[in-house]
Amino acid sequence: MTKSILSFLLVLVLSGVATAQSNNYRMFEWDLLRLGYAIPGGERFGGGVAFGTEVRYNASDRISVGLRPEVAAYTSNLEAETIDVGAAGSFVVTGDYYLRTEGGFRPFGGMGLGSFGGASVTVEDTDDTVDEEDLEVGRSLGIVPRVGMEIGHFRVSLEYNLTFSDQVSNYFGIMIAPTLFGGPK
Repeated sequence: MTKSILSFLLVLVLSGVATAQSNNYRMFEWDLLRLGYAIPGGERFGGGVAFGTEVRYNASDRISVGLRPEVAAYTSNLEAETIDVGAAGSFVVTGDYYLRTEGGFRPFGGMGLGSFGGASVTVEDTDDTVDEEDLEVGRSLGIVPRVGMEIGHFRVSLEYNLTFSDQVSNYFGIMIAPTLFGGPK
């Protein structure tokens, strides 16, 4: 069901922008390696890391659409006797609106919609075992509101990955990435 909804949204977005063209910027951009700090919601986990990639099509000088796969991993206090470890993965269709249409500095706001999967487990430090009852796995649909800026071939964004399930952790990400193929023409 989720795959069919995502496929329909992707075809709808791409068919609407297939004839559009950016005047001042290159057609495609690729955030080669997005790296960042992940801050999970709730009190169970502390911070972690997030990494992924994103490919975008500049439909116009103000609008881009893209695909963003990403993985985030986080833990609780590593010095405690009981450690919680969690991870979330996502595949999201994104859309960004740029506030400037000229130059190398481009602030933007955007939104993403996609599929999220996640898992978490509690590990006892005393015997380094994992109890199957402590393993939680889930899938969910989610959204990703975000703001950020492009500076030449470098992109910084603040993103909140919000899932519609208690089985997959929400997390706030502070992401940075070098961008290939983008920038002014």
